Amino acid sequence: MAGVAAAGGQATVETTPPPAPPPPASTSDEAGPPPANDEPPQDPNGRFKWVIPALIAAVAVAVIALFAFGVLDGTDESTAAPVTTLPAVPTTAAPTTVAPAPATTVAPTTTSTTTTTIPDPSSFEAVGVAIPASALTLTASGIGPITFDDAAPDAIGRLVASLGEPEETGSAGEDLGLCPNDDGRFARWAGLTVVISGGFADGTFAGYRYEDETVPRMHLDLATPSGLRVGDPISTLNQIYSSYQIDYVSSEGTGLFRLSQADDLLLWGPVSSIEDSGRVEGIYAPDACSP
Repeated sequence: MAGVAAAGGQATVETTPPPAPPPPASTSDEAGPPPANDEPPQDPNGRFKWVIPALIAAVAVAVIALFAFGVLDGTDESTAAPVTTLPAVPTTAAPTTVAPAPATTVAPTTTSTTTTTIPDPSSFEAVGVAIPASALTLTASGIGPITFDDAAPDAIGRLVASLGEPEETGSAGEDLGLCPNDDGRFARWAGLTVVISGGFADGTFAGYRYEDETVPRMHLDLATPSGLRVGDPISTLNQIYSSYQIDYVSSEGTGLFRLSQADDLLLWGPVSSIEDSGRVEGIYAPDACSP
């Protein structure tokens, strides 16, 4: 920069000398000795200041890319590291203790069950002497000298003494003239059925039914005191009991005769027809449950 100075009216112009040119570059192949100081050589143009951060960033990107493709991409089995599966460690769970539910005590239901044992026909004992068949008349109160309400062992025993062992025994109910819910028994000889109210050991003689059998296994010729027999024609029934009341009724398609005196039922039974040509097919005592 030029400076202007006035001295006695004469201007003097000072000119700053230009800087000295740089020394000519050495053409020698050998470098001269480094500058005599302790600081490392500086990059005069700053060309390599960005290289190190760029390298660090590149390495980081490469690591992330390798991790992402190697770990997250499960479909590339060629680059994925083999996975070692460790055996599961058995876990022993602590036993769970559950408090037992309080027991509920239910009162037992008591069902009254009666076991009925019906004696075998051969187990009856004979009682007394044999009664002739002519004396075993079919009456409104029994069979000959064996009357209703006699103890069952005695009634059955006397019939066993007279007719032998019964051919069949079993339970009896309304179908044989007992009242509903009554517990009864029966014993049968050919066409004669004897009805017991209660058991054979402690019951009582309650009724009978005498019917004709097509092929009886034993022949019984029983009759009423007046001489009426099963198989007699209706005309004989009307003749013998002409002084009694005889009614003919139908029950469930079956014809019945009913022999009464002063409104008291004496005997009854099935008939094949109410015409004179019809026949008596059975002689029954009044039912034990008759009103």
